[in-house]
Amino acid sequence: MKRLNLGCGKDIREGYVNLDMYQLPGVDVVADITKRLPFEDDTFDEVFTAHVLEHMVDLDSILRELHRITKKDGVIRIFVPHFTNFGAYTDPTHKRFFGYFTMDYYTDNNEMNFYTPVRFVIRKKKLFFYITKTSRYSFENKPLTWLVSLSPLVYERFFCWIIPAQEVYYEIEPVK
Repeated sequence: MKRLNLGCGKDIREGYVNLDMYQLPGVDVVADITKRLPFEDDTFDEVFTAHVLEHMVDLDSILRELHRITKKDGVIRIFVPHFTNFGAYTDPTHKRFFGYFTMDYYTDNNEMNFYTPVRFVIRKKKLFFYITKTSRYSFENKPLTWLVSLSPLVYERFFCWIIPAQEVYYEIEPVK
């Protein structure tokens, strides 16, 4: 099983090809992820990326590349801050914001999917709420996460600014 850790920074993962734009200790491949990635088509069974995509201007191009390098039946696991996260707008390096339904635009089930030719199947989506996210020792607020999972649409339309989420997790599979 071949796995890629895209935009790894200092989060070096054993068993993954660790790719970043900077030559940090443990980085296996140095590449600019806004350009064509240095891999053949259908190389990876899994791509993992955490808190990287919010720094990108052109999400469509990056998702096209991830679609290209991920095998059929492969999985792309994405963690990004939710748009209500306290750091989403305060971090000057953030270029875009994500909600629970952002990746729906890349599925066949969305009438607004004409912006890009690539398609994905969404295997899983989840909003995360933490008791504290100010230290390395935070933990998930599971009761709140469960409650919001009953209707993410109601949460994002009516309650998201009252009870902000921290992260969105997407697990997507390329349609090939």
